[in-house]
Amino acid sequence: MKEMIIYIVNDNINIIYKEKVLSLKFMSIKDGFIVNREKFIFEFLREVKNNKIKGKLLGDKINIVKESFYSISDLYFLENLFLEMGFIKVKFLNIKEYFKEFFSYIEINDNYMVINFDKGLYLNFTYYKNIEKIIEYFKDSLKKDVILFGTNEKITKIRIRGLNIYYLDNKERYIIESLLKVKK
Repeated sequence: MKEMIIYIVNDNINIIYKEKVLSLKFMSIKDGFIVNREKFIFEFLREVKNNKIKGKLLGDKINIVKESFYSISDLYFLENLFLEMGFIKVKFLNIKEYFKEFFSYIEINDNYMVINFDKGLYLNFTYYKNIEKIIEYFKDSLKKDVILFGTNEKITKIRIRGLNIYYLDNKERYIIESLLKVKK
């Protein structure tokens, strides 16, 4: 895999390039979104240079993991951001392609969760704090087998009557591990 893959989760950016994964905390990222464009460009270019992955990279293609809750404006923002930094083509990898169809997937992170329906439902824990009640509310729309993953420490304590709940052993790195297998 020559092309870079970007995956944003929590306040971190995961940069996957040449079988290596850099997981970095950026001040310009908050709860899965870039909140400061200029600061993000500075942080991203600094880390690319410091980790010696710049070389001929800029001017190349870049792949960005498209979260199921991203809107068209989010995608437009990301595409323009990376084109502005010198990448010649931005391709989006749909996160749902890494999910098996016969499960429902719920990503639970530190400050938010995403229930992956046809369109992802993003819930910030500022307003919705009880994870079990949220899942219970949407129980009828979920498949019987539910896979929980993410960075939240409470994941393994979640139990919902009538649902088979599974937890990924490598929950923090589930998507990243899948992305390492992507052939471009």
